[in-house]
Amino acid sequence: MERVNDTHNLTVVRSGKWWAIKADNLPGCHTQARRRAKIEITARDAIALWFDADETEVGPLVVNFAEQG
Repeated sequence: MERVNDTHNLTVVRSGKWWAIKADNLPGCHTQARRRAKIEITARDAIALWFDADETEVGPLVVNFAEQG
């Protein structure tokens, strides 16, 4: 069972003017960011919402960039 403070692997794909972000270990936990610099902040917020937790409780993020398929 996943916990908020676990390490979370993200798959990130460029989609038009946006970065599409998926938390690999949390089915259905998706978000997007307009700028690459906002990917981790946006993902941390989405994961916190998933767990109904504070953003400061979210564990480390591992960002993996994938080719658009």
